Amino acid sequence: MKREESSAPTSPAGFVEASSRYIEDRRLFDGVGRLLVGCSAGADSTVLLDVLQVLAPRLDLELAVCHLNHGLRGSAADRDEEHARALAEAANLPFFGERVQLAGQKGSLEDTARRARLDLFARISTQWPADAVALGHSADDQAETVMMNLSRGAGLRGLGGMRPQSTVGELLILRPLLFARREAIRTYATDRGLTWREDATNVDLAMTRNRVRWRLVPELESVHPGAIENIARAAALAQDEEDWLAEVLETKYEELRRADLFPGAVALAIDELNETPRGLRRRLLRRALETVRGHRRGMSAAHVDAVLEVALGPNGDAVDLPGVRVQRSYETLRLLPLAGRKLAKKGVAKADSEVVKN
Repeated sequence: MKREESSAPTSPAGFVEASSRYIEDRRLFDGVGRLLVGCSAGADSTVLLDVLQVLAPRLDLELAVCHLNHGLRGSAADRDEEHARALAEAANLPFFGERVQLAGQKGSLEDTARRARLDLFARISTQWPADAVALGHSADDQAETVMMNLSRGAGLRGLGGMRPQSTVGELLILRPLLFARREAIRTYATDRGLTWREDATNVDLAMTRNRVRWRLVPELESVHPGAIENIARAAALAQDEEDWLAEVLETKYEELRRADLFPGAVALAIDELNETPRGLRRRLLRRALETVRGHRRGMSAAHVDAVLEVALGPNGDAVDLPGVRVQRSYETLRLLPLAGRKLAKKGVAKADSEVVKN
């Protein structure tokens, strides 16, 4: 059973021990010997680096520091880079820095910056062979993420927010401070005499996360003190439920699969599929869609609803989704990969423009 960690340790030593318990209980660093630490030069990542330096001998870790200069804040960003480099040099650790220019790029700046950081971590993890990357996300970051996911209509996976351990491609990402409140992290930094840089964009209300942080979170805390810790705790519970459901899903998925001669296709037994609880049925169909497409990007609830409709429809019913043709063939639901085929012309309500029904 996982122990409950205090989000507000009373001393730097207490904070380090709380971090150690969190790491140990979740076996975060099992198999990790070389760790790349993402450091923005802000308070959270500065504390993360300091805590990991204290714990490195105990955990048998070799550390290196990585920083991305986004090119968005001119000389202020350059000083952030200099500060992160100085932290690495003071600790006698390898430092890897890179500059990019994200200004003017299309799409969400937050998403673009995140992808740029992940790309950098992946490259450096190859250049300086690392087993994982550690990031300084806090319980406050977790609560903000959960609230944003909820506002987008997320399911249980999204309500679990960020995981202490996750993978992006082949990159293993660890979040050793996910248990700690932002206030406790800054208290640790002050008590340890650490210095950090403040990013002015963290108060820019044009960014979604900042509006959640500075408008929604204070309102929630005024309605229910402790809301942030409660949301972070609920996310951890959702993660446990998601892990259990993933095991149930895989067992049921293999029970329902039937042989199909079409290369890359997935076939499911319709009668058994329709007898499963609706929540599990939706997961099974998402699993099948992901198998055929090779990824889940762009997959929405509307796509799953369209497949559900075919599964409940008459023999011969079919729907074309992005990259997948779904059709009912007697007692089998077949999902076939689309490659260079023309899609039918009639659209499916509430799905994206590529979803069409025959």
